[in-house]
Amino acid sequence: MSNQTQNKLFHYIISNSEIDDIQSRFISYKLELNKVKNILKIEMIKEHNFTFHTDNGSFKVATVNIPLPISSVVRN
Repeated sequence: MSNQTQNKLFHYIISNSEIDDIQSRFISYKLELNKVKNILKIEMIKEHNFTFHTDNGSFKVATVNIPLPISSVVRN
C-alpha cells in the first residue's frame, strides 16, 4: 500500500469537498485499496452523497454528519 498515493488522495478530497478530515482519510484509504491513483472530479449528488470520478472508475461515497470513519465507498 502506497502512503504517498493515499496522502495525495486525502489532500485532494480535503481541498475539493466539505468532507471532514477523519472521513477523508478513510475514503482515501478505501480508494487506494481499489488501486485509484488520481481523483478526476468529486460530484455532490445530495447532502453527504458523492460520486468520485477516478482514473479507475467511479465510486459512490456516502458520508455522515459526524466526524467518524463510518463512510461508505462502493464501486459503481
